[in-house]
This record gives sequence, structure tokens and C-alpha cells, in this order.
Amino acid sequence: MRTIDVSHDGLGKFRRIVGYGIVEQKAAVQKQLWEKQWQRRQALERHHFVGPNATTLQALKRLQADEQSEDAGRELLSLTTILLNAVRPQPVAEWKPLSERAEFPDPPPAEPKPLQLMREPRKADFMPGPPRNLVALLQVGRRRRQRDAALAAFKAAHDEWDYAVRWKTQEHDTAAKKYRAALADWDARKSAFNAAQAAAAARLEALQQRYAQKDPDAVVANANLVLLAADRPDGFPKHWQIDFTGGVMTVDYELPSTDQLPSVKKVKYAAARDAFEAVALAERERDQLYAEALYQSALAVVHLLFASDAAEAIKAVSFNGWVNFIDKANGRPARACVMSVQTTKEDFRRIDLASVDPQACFKTLNGAVSAKLAAMTATRG
Repeated sequence: MRTIDVSHDGLGKFRRIVGYGIVEQKAAVQKQLWEKQWQRRQALERHHFVGPNATTLQALKRLQADEQSEDAGRELLSLTTILLNAVRPQPVAEWKPLSERAEFPDPPPAEPKPLQLMREPRKADFMPGPPRNLVALLQVGRRRRQRDAALAAFKAAHDEWDYAVRWKTQEHDTAAKKYRAALADWDARKSAFNAAQAAAAARLEALQQRYAQKDPDAVVANANLVLLAADRPDGFPKHWQIDFTGGVMTVDYELPSTDQLPSVKKVKYAAARDAFEAVALAERERDQLYAEALYQSALAVVHLLFASDAAEAIKAVSFNGWVNFIDKANGRPARACVMSVQTTKEDFRRIDLASVDPQACFKTLNGAVSAKLAAMTATRG
């Protein structure tokens, strides 16, 4: 699982993108989109701005409403392109990238700087020089006093130096001891990290070999990789359970409830009230989009499982779409299987998914669906 944080200081926007496969691509698209919006705002300010004025502010707010409308439009479009995105070549479900070695993330502890001590004081540094003339030579008492003072100054300086040496040496020894302990701990954690990574790579390699032999656990692991890497609209659940027996893969797949779908189709700026107005989808529009998203999700999952089955282990897929929701009849939490479909790989491969009507295709495959998806009535049978 990869996480990429995308932000734009000028717009004050932030988004965290989490997933597999095309995370980098989605982050790049988001950056380009925000930069385009920023350039439009900058151009508008250059065109209008001569100082803070109402005309400029209103123009900026209308532009902001247009940007929010564009964002809403992209969110709604993502609900109707689920199948198309799945049919496109998928740069995912590869075992090799998962086994590539990553660097240990923690940096090693910083080694203490070498011990540096000041030069030891020397007696000669303090002693007075030789008499410069006969008068000075004859002043024996004075020279004795100067010598005594110099010796006292030397002793004081040497005592201070000795104390500083012992203190700095002790501090350095303590720091070196802490460093050695920290380094030993870091080495141990790095070794454990590398060992765990090597063990995981070995398990993955063994699993890949077992997948080529159509081992059921390995087939399920490959299917999980496929679904993890698949692109899906923001806010959609990312949970499922897979069972594989006798060549049939059964997938219990979490689908979104209606309240997890975007509800705004446009944003307007009302200058008279200086307010933004969100234009919501009509109930009929929302129900149509919801049904479209679920039909496409079901077909997309089936397609991805068949298309990624390089070992040709999967003969058929049974898809069950589950939803957690609030029952409108009693207002209580509920859970239901709202759609189910089973098809063989042979039959499914005859379908041109890029051209079909998802609902009609689902029904052609004898899929079962609740009478009204938006009502969350569970399917039977």
C-alpha cells in the first residue's frame, strides 16, 4: 500500500492518495489540475486587480464556484467510467515489485564528534622573561615575587585545564557509550527488518511458484493483488472476501451505499447574497448514477479477475455485492447482498466490455439484483 500526500500552498488544498498501482499517476493528475486552477486565478487577478475591490472578489468567487462545479463533475464522471478504467491495460498485479528490497527507513544514529581538548598549559607560558638590564637583574626580590605569581597563575590554569579535560572526557565517554548502544539497537532493528523482508520475499517467491501450479491459496493471493491495485472512485469501500474452490472464485465484495456517493452536481455563486449554492442531484439522477456505478463495479471486478489469471486457474467467478446501509423502513443499520452474478471465463470473454450497456450486460449474464438498489432491498437466492 502506497501513500502520497498532494498539496497546493496557493490554493490551500491537500489530498492524501492511498492505494496500489496508479497512485503516482493519480497524484500527478491532481497536481496538474490544481496548478491549472491556480494559474486561472492568477490570470484573473492580473486582469482585474488594481487593489482590493468588490469586482475582483466577485470574479474570484465565481471562478471558485466554477472550479467546485468541475470537481463535482469529475466525481460524477468517475461513477460512470469504472468499467472503462478496468478494461484499460492495468499496470498492476505484478508480484515482482512486491518482492523488491526497500531500504531500512531509519537513519543510523549520529556518531559523537572526536574529542577535542585545549592545549595543556605550560609553565614556560607563564614565567617572566630574563632581566632586560642590570637594574632588573639586581631586583632579586621583585623577580622572586614575579616568579611566585607566575607559578600560581600556571597552577590555577593547569588545574582549570585538568578539570575541563576530565569533564569533557567524561561527557565524551558517556556520549560514546550511548552511541554504541544506539548503534547496536539500530543494527539489530535493521537486521530484523532485512530478515523480515527477505523472509517475505521468499514467501512471495514460493507463492508465485505455487500460483503457476494453480495452488488455491496462491490464486486467491493473486486475485487480492489485482483488486488492491484496481482504481475505484473516491469513497468506495476497499473490502472483500475471496474463496476459491474447484476452479470457481467466489467474491463477497463491499459496495458503497447511496450516502457514500457524491450528491452535488454543480456549485453556483449568488452575488446578491454573497453565498455559494450547491445544486444537488435529483433523487432520480442519484438512483440512476448509483445503479450505474454498481453494475459497472460488478462487471469490472469479474473482468479484472479473469484478465489477470495468467495461470488460467479460474474457470468461473461468482460475484456477490454487499452493502452496509440504513434501512429506510425502520431507520436501523442493515446489511444486504444487493446483486449477484456468476459467469464462466469462456462466456465472459465473448463480451466486448468497452461497448456494452452495463445493466443490460449484467442481466444477460442472468445476474440477480434488488428491485430498487437505492432502497437496499437484499436479493434472494
